[in-house]
Amino acid sequence: MVKSDRSLGTWKVATGAPSTPTPTGRTFLLASLTPEDATYSPRMLALGSHSAVLQTFDGGPGTIGLHGWPDESVFGQEVSHGCVRVPAAALRVLAHVPLGSAVVINP
Repeated sequence: MVKSDRSLGTWKVATGAPSTPTPTGRTFLLASLTPEDATYSPRMLALGSHSAVLQTFDGGPGTIGLHGWPDESVFGQEVSHGCVRVPAAALRVLAHVPLGSAVVINP
């Protein structure tokens, strides 16, 4: 993560599985949500991009997001439904990013 050309941290993340890939390229931070029943992440950061495979997910549109994940063994792997799963330390930093900020997801 970079702010004004200064690195705020580097973390291994989990991205989409081959059948549900994470869209790459430029997007933006659309929303910051705190789930009432946080089963796997205390915060969800919705991005302005959508899955090319899933039209809906978990009762909503196929929006791609950044969120935490309780099992660290997934980091560095392609295992999600398209979202980017991040470690707790990354989520704490990302929670302070202003809405509308540019996000680039590299292949």
